Amino acid sequence: MNHPLAASPPGERLALSRGLANFLVELAIALQHHGVYPPGHPFLARSAEGVVRRLDTVLLDRASLSFGVARRQLVIEGVATDESNPVLSGLADRLHRHRVGAVTLRRGLDVDEVSAFLCFLARETEPGRPPREWGNEGWPHASLHSLSYAQLELTGDGAADDGHATAGVRAAQLWVGLARAALASGTETDETPEPAVVAKAIEQNAHAVAYDQVIVGYLLQLAQELRTEGGRGSAEVRRRMSDMLGRLNPATIKRLLEMGGDGAQRRRFLLDASHGFASDAVVRLVEIAAESEGQTISNSLVRLLNKLATHAGEPAGATRAAADSALREQVEALVGGWGLADPNPQAYTRVLDGLSTSLAGIIDLLPGPNSPEPERILETALEVGGNGPTIWAAVQRMEAAGQLHRVVHLLADAPRPGELVDAGWAYACRPDGVRRLLREGADASAALDAVLARTGADAVPPLLDELADSESRTVRRAAVDRLVALGPAALPEIGRRMADDRWYLIRNLLSIVAGIGAAPDGFSVAPFLRHEDERVRREAFKAALRLGGDRERVLGMALTDPDTQVLRLALADCADACPAPVLPLVCRRIDDPATEPEVRALAARVLGGSREPIAVATLVRVASAGRTLLGRVRLAHPTPEVLAAIAALGRGWPQHPVAKPVLDAARRSGHPEMLRLLTTSPATA
Repeated sequence: MNHPLAASPPGERLALSRGLANFLVELAIALQHHGVYPPGHPFLARSAEGVVRRLDTVLLDRASLSFGVARRQLVIEGVATDESNPVLSGLADRLHRHRVGAVTLRRGLDVDEVSAFLCFLARETEPGRPPREWGNEGWPHASLHSLSYAQLELTGDGAADDGHATAGVRAAQLWVGLARAALASGTETDETPEPAVVAKAIEQNAHAVAYDQVIVGYLLQLAQELRTEGGRGSAEVRRRMSDMLGRLNPATIKRLLEMGGDGAQRRRFLLDASHGFASDAVVRLVEIAAESEGQTISNSLVRLLNKLATHAGEPAGATRAAADSALREQVEALVGGWGLADPNPQAYTRVLDGLSTSLAGIIDLLPGPNSPEPERILETALEVGGNGPTIWAAVQRMEAAGQLHRVVHLLADAPRPGELVDAGWAYACRPDGVRRLLREGADASAALDAVLARTGADAVPPLLDELADSESRTVRRAAVDRLVALGPAALPEIGRRMADDRWYLIRNLLSIVAGIGAAPDGFSVAPFLRHEDERVRREAFKAALRLGGDRERVLGMALTDPDTQVLRLALADCADACPAPVLPLVCRRIDDPATEPEVRALAARVLGGSREPIAVATLVRVASAGRTLLGRVRLAHPTPEVLAAIAALGRGWPQHPVAKPVLDAARRSGHPEMLRLLTTSPATA
């Protein structure tokens, strides 16, 4: 039997399992009913019960089910529904109009929650209406994740309804689905996940069979979609896929390929990838797939493919187009059969491998078509102890080409000390050298660390300059990490730059202070706790709590701050030990209906760790909604904050005369979540 997520034959799409297909059809029909019948109609209850019954079957072996939303399709574990199916395409279109990017349904979803969930989705959307109420409806076991077109900047315009825009969105949707599956998270984010983050997550979750199956499904689907798609959006997805595959270990790629089906299915995937993925990714997949098939690719052919991939990655031009076309033709011819052992001696093979990845002739140090490469010139000079204008011209050309980190590596590996080595380190360690290494990105990370080990505090000004002026988030992140690593040596210059009026720079400087755990002499974080920009205040409160000092005052200011993230930060700090003077502010937050339910739930957990009378009184007030005619406690609707309050009472005051009636009412309610919380509570277990 074929793998359920294996590549399908040409012209066919991957098929959903029967259970998932039946559930989606049931959900689509129930949503149609909730849009047609009036509230309270008995047919709506039967529809909701059908959805719960199908969902329970699907969730027998998993805790939750998530599926992505394209304009005419739903995507589950890399498998896309058929656009020609009117029921499922109608469900996808309605979710798309709500600007829903993904849906997560968790175990415990009951009929009432399903009804509320479907009633919300059955509303007709207004043009441009933002998803302002998501997460505040009466369905805690269901989540909608926004996927705005601003988030999918890799799709281009995204506003058109024509085929090209839809195709671009489909490829981008599959990439976001792959990223979310790799991160194993349903958390909504405003930023498209970067390939480095996705690759790291896949490596960290190695050898989890179910996890690998999901990743394989998305890879197969992306290969099929990108084979025929064009435009700027698809080009960006190809770039991200190439970057991600380039960061994965060969063993990980081999494991994923072997899970993708038998040899014929792997060859089909390689054919799709050869037309859809970037050229360097295609070469890497072919080499690893050959090993997985137990076949041998001629080393001469590997060198040819690498050379073609190198030229295909050059700026646009006739050479690039010809190399790209030739590479993909060679791969198509190759996947039909493997063979031809390497006839060359190993030493000769290593020499040819080195030559195949060079870019001879691009840097014109000397006239003529066969100009020597600057790296080769510097390497030779370090070996023989040479020096002179030609060598320094080579160094400057490498720096201009973004290869200063290669200069540093060659200096570190120099076979002997000498005048050129000392002068080379002095050249790399100058302030402009630090700036250039930062801009060269991840490839220069080790070289930058080697330079900073020599420069110490002298590198702080150029690092701060790049932090202030660079438009690259990667560069700014690298500068922050290095400044934190430099520790107290960076603090004097940081203190001098705190007077800057750019909010983003102040935020990053406060983040560095918090990371170091010390402040510049004479510096006070207090003025920034009331900064007009909430992003600055967040870092200011982190720094203030890390530095110590008047903790009660800092927490008091944080608990009265209008920013939700600042509130979360303060409540998290209070979770282990909340000062008694701060408790009234925590109680005020949990009593405030304008506060988000999740924040009120955090406040309830904080009160659960206190033994002050005000804490138990507040928790009882939150959990109860008056009394019945018989005098029994009536529980409040089981919102997140109510459930958190009941759990806190069960842990801290199981026999308290004020709390016990509420806990007894929770046990009598039969509510599964309340019973679970009381059963697992340490004080009542």
